[in-house]
Amino acid sequence: MKLKRSLFLFCAITLIGVLAFTSRDEDPVEKLVTALQKWTDTNPQEKIYLHTDKPYYIVGDTIWFKTYVTIGSKNQLSALSGAVYVDLINEGDSVAQSLKLPLTAGMAKGNIVLSDTVLPEGNYRLRAYTQWMRNAGSDYFYDRTFSIGNSVANAVFAKIDYIYTQDGTSTKVKALLKYTNQKGEPYVDKPIRYELRKSYKLLATGGGNTNELGEISVNIPDSKPGDVLNSYLLTKIAIAKDANIVKSFPIKTASLKTDVQFFPEGGSLVNGVRSRIGFKATGTNGLGVPVKGVVIDSEDKEVAELESKHLGMGYFQLTPEQGKTYQAKITYTDGSVNILKLPDAVNDGYVLSVYNNPETDTILVRVNANGSTLKKEGQAVSLVAQCGGTVQYAASIVINKAATSIPISAKDFPSGILQISLFSEEGSPLNERVVFLQRNDLMDLKINSSKKEYGVREKVEMEIDAKDASGKPLVGDFSVSVINETIVPSDETTESTIISQLLLSSDIRGYIEKPNYYFYKPTDETKANLDILMLTQGYRRFVWKDLISGKQVPPIYRAEKLVTDITGKLATLGNKPVAGGKVTLMNNKLGLILDTVSDNNGLFKFSNLLITEGIDFMLQGRTLKNGKRLELQLDKVTQHEPTSNVNIGDINTNIPAVLKASIENNIEQDMDLQKHGKTGRVQQLREVQVSASKKWGFGNHINENQADEVFKPDSRRPCATLKECLEEMDKTRVSFTLNKGGLWQLKGNYVTLIDDVLIEPEDYQELLLSDVSDIRKIYFSYQSRVMSARLLASYMARFDPKDPPSVMAIYTKSGNFRKKYDPSVVYYTPKGFSAVKEFYAPKYDNPAASNPLTDLRSTIYWNPATVTDQEGKVKLTYFNSDNKGTYRVTVEGINADGLLGRQVYRYTVN
Repeated sequence: MKLKRSLFLFCAITLIGVLAFTSRDEDPVEKLVTALQKWTDTNPQEKIYLHTDKPYYIVGDTIWFKTYVTIGSKNQLSALSGAVYVDLINEGDSVAQSLKLPLTAGMAKGNIVLSDTVLPEGNYRLRAYTQWMRNAGSDYFYDRTFSIGNSVANAVFAKIDYIYTQDGTSTKVKALLKYTNQKGEPYVDKPIRYELRKSYKLLATGGGNTNELGEISVNIPDSKPGDVLNSYLLTKIAIAKDANIVKSFPIKTASLKTDVQFFPEGGSLVNGVRSRIGFKATGTNGLGVPVKGVVIDSEDKEVAELESKHLGMGYFQLTPEQGKTYQAKITYTDGSVNILKLPDAVNDGYVLSVYNNPETDTILVRVNANGSTLKKEGQAVSLVAQCGGTVQYAASIVINKAATSIPISAKDFPSGILQISLFSEEGSPLNERVVFLQRNDLMDLKINSSKKEYGVREKVEMEIDAKDASGKPLVGDFSVSVINETIVPSDETTESTIISQLLLSSDIRGYIEKPNYYFYKPTDETKANLDILMLTQGYRRFVWKDLISGKQVPPIYRAEKLVTDITGKLATLGNKPVAGGKVTLMNNKLGLILDTVSDNNGLFKFSNLLITEGIDFMLQGRTLKNGKRLELQLDKVTQHEPTSNVNIGDINTNIPAVLKASIENNIEQDMDLQKHGKTGRVQQLREVQVSASKKWGFGNHINENQADEVFKPDSRRPCATLKECLEEMDKTRVSFTLNKGGLWQLKGNYVTLIDDVLIEPEDYQELLLSDVSDIRKIYFSYQSRVMSARLLASYMARFDPKDPPSVMAIYTKSGNFRKKYDPSVVYYTPKGFSAVKEFYAPKYDNPAASNPLTDLRSTIYWNPATVTDQEGKVKLTYFNSDNKGTYRVTVEGINADGLLGRQVYRYTVN
């Protein structure tokens, strides 16, 4: 890589006699730059952002979103991946819905319907990734927590609070649950049963009755803080006979006490050198909490004061002395005091301090050393500053005085995180500091409408104007959302935006509270607080010592393209390759038959297949002489397993209160629909037992929360056979016994359904003793006559309706259970591209044909494919709804050069 000679020249002139450069062949800086360049070339980093139409939703809504996938330090739209996965993950860290979308020029549009036959009220996550991103790990996925409330199907409103008490040195946690109806009246003396769960694990069970306030308390069992993190309470409240309402509560406990951490600037404290020490105080709910205190040395002398400045974060200065240790005496808002030890100082080393001056486009780097370090005369160190894997500055420096200052011109640096690292002469990393650069290199977006005040159902004409910082028009691709902010109020600082996600969150460690605070109205104060954030949360993309060592881990996952290859191997039953074997791929519905031949290693491939959702295949293998005593081994592209929620601070513990305006609006809308003889926006089934009038689809005879027990395969809990998986479920009643015929069958009065077909034990032995790769889900009904009757559907005539049997309902992924196993035949349902709906917005051009129904939409307009012309402009038209209030227009997008843009515009509807 060619280094930026202008930067070297600048520093050489500024610091004559300080900077010493050697030949490129011997220069340790060049070795560092080469190592970074090699990593960047072989590990191009993709990032993802999802622009959604709203910050939260109600059951029955549709999530409309656009996916932006960028690559490299310039945030250009990625051409590497042709497919993106978007998962909707529930509070139990299970994937509730999953989409695979085609990426065109790094962008995709999609939608998720939030039907209450699948989704109850609760906290959910949108997670997005490409197969290529899996090589770097799930820490780099897009992962956002949001709330889904319920309106017409909600007979019970519930909230959770926490009570913390001190018992000696340990903290006791009690969850206080409160249940009310829609009017806020408490459910008094109602039986409650609860389960404390963490993903697939059952941690505790219990029950009781609500008091006169509709409350019941649950003791969270003593455990390490990490044990209850990401757990949830699943409760059933019996509000009437045969009316059990299921409610789920997240256990929002990041720790059992306020956690305070200290971060010396640059990495280490050095005796005799004054240092800035950042600190961060995180409460039990995962959010920053204000603290203050003093620092005392080992002689009980007060040497510094500290007080948080922003979201529990702040910094103080300290000059440690050799032979002394230091403690911080922290005072919390409740008056309690805690004493915490500061990191120990070292006798020999450097302190790396960085001062970002946006007004002069200069970054001042200061390398401080103590007397012990300076005794080693003529020490040469290397300084490297990089952004997104691209080196912005690199130099060798000779340290021969206590403070060496290096001013770096940041005029040509891009916006984003700049990682500044100091290395020894041998190339070992010594210190590191990250700073955030907010440059004038974002889009200048303007939104204009013909007026600022409109009437209901009035046509709105709007123009978007996109320019760069110099005023040059830009051709860009944008997504546009218009919502009624009166119905969907939110705190704009807490939102994830295209700027906060791609420039900040995707590159920094840990949870970031209020990420848009630093960008939506930047001031000197927000910039100073952003620098404090940089002090406390470091860069996470790579570790320098791994790069320097030259370790190159080959990628496990290949980047997917728009078209798919189906590959595999033909082998004998003894697992030896079958060369020249014939492989046939078939889809009867499409009339598709393709043939290929295996190579000398038994490998085969079907190339360039465009696969959509619901397409399945049968693959058949035969030997050269048409024999079928062989095994067809298929390479399957798996989806990423569910991950735990790291955004504990974003979990909403009182959804009905926070989403009150949206819930009330939806209730009003459904009442209007009923007044006109219509059903709701979706056929919503109430939480109490109400029979559905329409026929249920395959695998959906009951809601998941209506089953007594549910099994779904989980890669985090592997088991050898389906039988083993079922018997190892927590607190399960499922067990098998050998009957007189030597067949495994369920103990008790059970019948088995497989893909809605009644199957006898002799016909499902092969499935029971095989792995769970073809299992989608299994429902168990033990006691409820209604649930058993629903599962059995047309078979109920065979049983006593007053006493139907218990049911095990197995649903396979293929939906086509086979009685006999043939290893030469494989049924394969790959994850195909999901169908995407178009957003519908009514038109009110013709008053005579006006819709009599009240239009109470909260999302007024959604357009994920808005493209500006050569003049940087595009015009949009749509109609307001019947709701008055403040309407918020949000435009986000990107151009071919990777310039990001976001703008929010508001107008009033009277």
